[in-house]
Amino acid sequence: MSRKFLVVLILVVIILTPAGYIMYGYSQYDVSVSPNKSAPEHTYIVIKFPDGGYGVFTLPQYVNLTLHGFKAPEGAKGYAVNVTGYITGIPEVDVNLTLNAPYQRFTIIVGDPSAKKCSSNPEEFTGSCSDRTAAVAEISAFVASMFKRYYYLEALKKGMDEAGARQYAYEETMKRHDTRYLSFMTKVALGLKRIGNKEHLAIVLLGPAEGAKENRIIVPRPGLIILEGKSDGALRAEVVLLEKIMEFKWPTENQTSTSG
Repeated sequence: MSRKFLVVLILVVIILTPAGYIMYGYSQYDVSVSPNKSAPEHTYIVIKFPDGGYGVFTLPQYVNLTLHGFKAPEGAKGYAVNVTGYITGIPEVDVNLTLNAPYQRFTIIVGDPSAKKCSSNPEEFTGSCSDRTAAVAEISAFVASMFKRYYYLEALKKGMDEAGARQYAYEETMKRHDTRYLSFMTKVALGLKRIGNKEHLAIVLLGPAEGAKENRIIVPRPGLIILEGKSDGALRAEVVLLEKIMEFKWPTENQTSTSG
Protein backbone atom coordinates (compact mmCIF):
# COMPACT_ATOMS: atom_id res chain seq x y z
CA MET A 1 0.00 0.00 0.00
CA SER A 2 1.51 3.31 -1.10
CA ARG A 3 1.97 6.17 1.34
CA LYS A 4 -0.18 8.43 -0.87
CA PHE A 5 -3.06 5.95 -0.88
CA LEU A 6 -2.80 5.56 2.90
CA VAL A 7 -2.97 9.33 3.40
CA VAL A 8 -6.04 9.56 1.15
CA LEU A 9 -7.69 6.68 3.02
CA ILE A 10 -7.06 8.36 6.37
CA LEU A 11 -8.50 11.63 5.08
CA VAL A 12 -11.61 9.86 3.80
CA VAL A 13 -12.12 8.19 7.19
CA ILE A 14 -11.62 11.50 9.00
CA ILE A 15 -14.17 13.22 6.77
CA LEU A 16 -16.77 10.46 6.59
CA THR A 17 -16.78 9.37 10.24
CA PRO A 18 -18.23 12.64 11.62
CA ALA A 19 -20.65 12.81 8.70
CA GLY A 20 -21.81 9.27 9.39
CA TYR A 21 -22.21 10.07 13.08
CA ILE A 22 -24.33 13.10 12.26
CA MET A 23 -26.51 11.20 9.81
CA TYR A 24 -26.99 8.41 12.32
CA GLY A 25 -28.19 10.94 14.89
CA TYR A 26 -30.59 12.47 12.38
CA SER A 27 -31.94 9.02 11.48
CA GLN A 28 -32.71 8.40 15.16
CA TYR A 29 -34.73 11.59 15.62
CA ASP A 30 -38.15 10.18 14.71
CA VAL A 31 -37.92 7.23 17.06
CA SER A 32 -36.56 9.53 19.78
CA VAL A 33 -39.64 11.76 19.79
CA SER A 34 -42.16 9.04 18.94
CA PRO A 35 -41.04 5.55 20.00
CA ASN A 36 -42.41 2.81 17.76
CA LYS A 37 -43.62 0.68 20.64
CA SER A 38 -46.83 0.58 22.61
CA ALA A 39 -47.24 2.13 26.05
CA PRO A 40 -50.21 2.96 28.27
CA GLU A 41 -51.83 6.34 27.68
CA HIS A 42 -54.25 8.38 29.74
CA THR A 43 -56.68 10.82 28.16
CA TYR A 44 -57.45 14.25 29.55
CA ILE A 45 -59.93 16.90 28.47
CA VAL A 46 -58.65 20.46 28.65
CA ILE A 47 -61.19 23.24 28.20
CA LYS A 48 -60.29 26.86 27.56
CA PHE A 49 -63.12 29.02 28.83
CA PRO A 50 -64.13 32.33 27.24
CA ASP A 51 -62.52 34.27 30.11
CA GLY A 52 -59.11 32.72 29.30
CA GLY A 53 -59.10 30.27 32.19
CA TYR A 54 -58.65 26.54 31.75
CA GLY A 55 -60.31 23.45 33.14
CA VAL A 56 -58.47 20.12 33.21
CA PHE A 57 -60.33 16.84 33.65
CA THR A 58 -59.53 13.17 33.35
CA LEU A 59 -61.71 11.46 30.79
CA PRO A 60 -63.83 9.67 33.47
CA GLN A 61 -64.29 12.99 35.31
CA TYR A 62 -65.44 14.71 32.14
CA VAL A 63 -67.83 11.91 31.18
CA ASN A 64 -69.31 11.97 34.68
CA LEU A 65 -69.78 15.73 34.51
CA THR A 66 -71.55 15.54 31.15
CA LEU A 67 -73.82 12.80 32.47
CA HIS A 68 -74.80 15.21 35.23
CA GLY A 69 -75.61 17.98 32.79
CA PHE A 70 -72.31 19.85 32.44
CA LYS A 71 -71.92 21.71 29.17
CA ALA A 72 -69.02 23.95 28.23
CA PRO A 73 -70.16 27.56 27.77
CA GLU A 74 -70.48 29.09 24.34
CA GLY A 75 -67.11 30.20 23.04
CA ALA A 76 -65.16 27.59 25.00
CA LYS A 77 -62.62 25.38 23.25
CA GLY A 78 -62.01 21.76 24.21
CA TYR A 79 -58.95 19.61 23.61
CA ALA A 80 -58.64 15.86 24.15
CA VAL A 81 -55.00 15.15 25.00
CA ASN A 82 -53.38 11.73 25.38
CA VAL A 83 -50.43 11.43 27.79
CA THR A 84 -48.00 8.55 27.29
CA GLY A 85 -44.95 7.58 29.33
CA TYR A 86 -42.24 5.15 28.26
CA ILE A 87 -40.13 5.22 31.43
CA THR A 88 -42.33 3.46 34.01
CA GLY A 89 -45.38 3.08 31.79
CA ILE A 90 -47.45 5.31 34.08
CA PRO A 91 -47.79 8.66 32.26
CA GLU A 92 -48.26 10.89 35.31
CA VAL A 93 -45.36 9.25 37.13
CA ASP A 94 -43.11 9.72 34.11
CA VAL A 95 -44.04 13.41 33.84
CA ASN A 96 -43.27 13.92 37.53
CA LEU A 97 -40.01 11.99 37.40
CA THR A 98 -38.85 14.00 34.41
CA LEU A 99 -39.78 17.47 35.62
CA ASN A 100 -38.73 16.92 39.25
CA ALA A 101 -35.26 15.60 38.42
CA PRO A 102 -32.24 17.94 38.78
CA TYR A 103 -30.45 18.86 35.55
CA GLN A 104 -27.37 20.77 34.51
CA ARG A 105 -29.19 22.49 31.63
CA PHE A 106 -32.59 22.71 29.98
CA THR A 107 -33.60 23.55 26.43
CA ILE A 108 -36.98 24.60 25.06
CA ILE A 109 -37.30 23.65 21.39
CA VAL A 110 -39.93 26.07 20.18
CA GLY A 111 -40.65 24.40 16.84
CA ASP A 112 -39.64 24.47 13.21
CA PRO A 113 -37.42 27.37 12.05
CA SER A 114 -40.49 28.70 10.22
CA ALA A 115 -41.66 29.91 13.65
CA LYS A 116 -39.26 32.81 13.11
CA LYS A 117 -41.91 34.21 10.76
CA CYS A 118 -44.00 35.08 13.81
CA SER A 119 -41.70 38.05 14.45
CA SER A 120 -41.60 39.24 10.84
CA ASN A 121 -44.42 37.80 8.70
CA PRO A 122 -46.90 36.08 11.04
CA GLU A 123 -49.42 35.59 8.25
CA GLU A 124 -46.96 33.18 6.59
CA PHE A 125 -46.71 30.93 9.65
CA THR A 126 -48.62 27.64 9.47
CA GLY A 127 -50.65 27.95 12.64
CA SER A 128 -51.36 30.66 15.19
CA CYS A 129 -48.44 32.88 16.14
CA SER A 130 -50.26 34.23 19.19
CA ASP A 131 -51.01 30.75 20.54
CA ARG A 132 -47.51 29.44 19.76
CA THR A 133 -45.95 32.45 21.46
CA ALA A 134 -48.18 31.93 24.49
CA ALA A 135 -47.30 28.22 24.63
CA VAL A 136 -43.56 28.94 24.41
CA ALA A 137 -43.72 31.67 27.05
CA GLU A 138 -45.74 29.51 29.43
CA ILE A 139 -43.63 26.36 29.10
CA SER A 140 -40.41 28.37 29.41
CA ALA A 141 -41.56 30.09 32.60
CA PHE A 142 -43.01 26.87 34.02
CA VAL A 143 -39.90 24.76 33.41
CA ALA A 144 -37.64 27.53 34.69
CA SER A 145 -39.70 27.65 37.90
CA MET A 146 -39.34 23.90 38.32
CA PHE A 147 -35.66 24.00 37.42
CA LYS A 148 -34.60 26.71 39.85
CA ARG A 149 -35.99 24.95 42.93
CA TYR A 150 -32.85 22.82 43.07
CA TYR A 151 -30.59 25.87 43.09
CA TYR A 152 -32.80 27.67 45.60
CA LEU A 153 -32.39 24.79 48.05
CA GLU A 154 -28.68 24.63 47.28
CA ALA A 155 -28.34 28.32 48.15
CA LEU A 156 -30.20 27.88 51.44
CA LYS A 157 -27.86 25.03 52.35
CA LYS A 158 -24.96 27.41 51.71
CA GLY A 159 -26.39 29.77 54.31
CA MET A 160 -27.91 32.42 52.04
CA ASP A 161 -31.00 34.27 53.19
CA GLU A 162 -34.24 33.90 51.23
CA ALA A 163 -33.69 36.93 49.01
CA GLY A 164 -30.14 35.85 48.21
CA ALA A 165 -31.25 32.28 47.55
CA ARG A 166 -33.93 33.44 45.13
CA GLN A 167 -31.46 35.61 43.26
CA TYR A 168 -28.90 32.80 43.14
CA ALA A 169 -31.53 30.36 41.84
CA TYR A 170 -32.62 32.83 39.17
CA GLU A 171 -29.08 33.48 37.96
CA GLU A 172 -28.12 29.80 37.92
CA THR A 173 -31.30 28.92 36.03
CA MET A 174 -30.97 31.63 33.40
CA LYS A 175 -27.40 30.71 32.50
CA ARG A 176 -28.48 27.08 32.03
CA HIS A 177 -31.51 27.87 29.86
CA ASP A 178 -31.37 27.55 26.08
CA THR A 179 -33.96 28.08 23.35
CA ARG A 180 -33.64 26.40 19.96
CA TYR A 181 -35.54 25.84 16.77
CA LEU A 182 -36.10 22.31 15.51
CA SER A 183 -33.31 22.54 12.95
CA PHE A 184 -31.39 19.71 11.32
CA MET A 185 -28.67 19.87 13.98
CA THR A 186 -31.23 20.00 16.80
CA LYS A 187 -32.75 16.80 15.44
CA VAL A 188 -29.26 15.30 15.36
CA ALA A 189 -28.69 16.31 18.99
CA LEU A 190 -31.99 14.71 20.02
CA GLY A 191 -31.26 11.56 18.03
CA LEU A 192 -27.82 11.22 19.61
CA LYS A 193 -29.23 12.01 23.06
CA ARG A 194 -26.90 14.97 23.39
CA ILE A 195 -29.94 16.81 24.72
CA GLY A 196 -33.00 15.24 26.28
CA ASN A 197 -31.11 13.11 28.79
CA LYS A 198 -30.51 12.83 32.54
CA GLU A 199 -28.22 15.87 32.52
CA HIS A 200 -29.95 18.06 29.95
CA LEU A 201 -33.74 18.41 29.96
CA ALA A 202 -35.36 19.09 26.58
CA ILE A 203 -38.96 20.08 25.89
CA VAL A 204 -40.04 19.89 22.24
CA LEU A 205 -43.10 21.67 20.82
CA LEU A 206 -44.64 20.22 17.66
CA GLY A 207 -47.66 21.95 16.16
CA PRO A 208 -49.29 22.30 12.74
CA ALA A 209 -46.13 23.89 11.32
CA GLU A 210 -44.25 20.70 12.22
CA GLY A 211 -46.95 18.41 10.81
CA ALA A 212 -48.48 17.33 14.13
CA LYS A 213 -51.30 14.83 13.72
CA GLU A 214 -52.41 14.32 17.33
CA ASN A 215 -52.87 16.13 20.61
CA ARG A 216 -50.52 14.30 22.93
CA ILE A 217 -47.77 14.58 25.51
CA ILE A 218 -45.04 11.95 25.30
CA VAL A 219 -42.25 11.15 27.76
CA PRO A 220 -40.06 8.91 25.55
CA ARG A 221 -37.05 8.75 27.88
CA PRO A 222 -35.61 10.47 30.96
CA GLY A 223 -35.00 14.15 30.30
CA LEU A 224 -37.24 14.49 27.25
CA ILE A 225 -40.87 15.61 26.93
CA ILE A 226 -42.69 16.07 23.62
CA LEU A 227 -45.76 18.29 23.30
CA GLU A 228 -47.63 17.63 20.06
CA GLY A 229 -50.75 19.57 19.11
CA LYS A 230 -52.90 19.65 16.00
CA SER A 231 -53.26 23.36 16.69
CA ASP A 232 -51.12 25.86 18.55
CA GLY A 233 -54.04 26.37 20.90
CA ALA A 234 -53.75 22.67 21.77
CA LEU A 235 -50.06 23.16 22.57
CA ARG A 236 -50.98 25.95 24.97
CA ALA A 237 -53.57 23.67 26.58
CA GLU A 238 -50.99 20.90 26.93
CA VAL A 239 -48.73 23.19 28.93
CA VAL A 240 -51.64 23.79 31.31
CA LEU A 241 -52.13 20.02 31.53
CA LEU A 242 -48.47 19.53 32.46
CA GLU A 243 -48.87 22.10 35.22
CA LYS A 244 -51.98 20.29 36.45
CA ILE A 245 -50.24 16.91 36.50
CA MET A 246 -47.37 18.46 38.45
CA GLU A 247 -49.84 20.20 40.80
CA PHE A 248 -47.97 23.40 40.01
CA LYS A 249 -49.38 26.71 41.18
CA TRP A 250 -48.36 30.12 39.92
CA PRO A 251 -48.28 33.06 42.30
CA THR A 252 -51.75 34.61 42.40
CA GLU A 253 -50.83 37.53 40.16
CA ASN A 254 -49.41 35.22 37.45
CA GLN A 255 -51.54 32.12 37.82
CA THR A 256 -53.25 30.39 34.92
CA SER A 257 -56.74 29.63 36.16
CA THR A 258 -57.45 25.89 36.14
CA SER A 259 -60.01 23.60 37.65
CA GLY A 260 -60.91 19.94 37.58
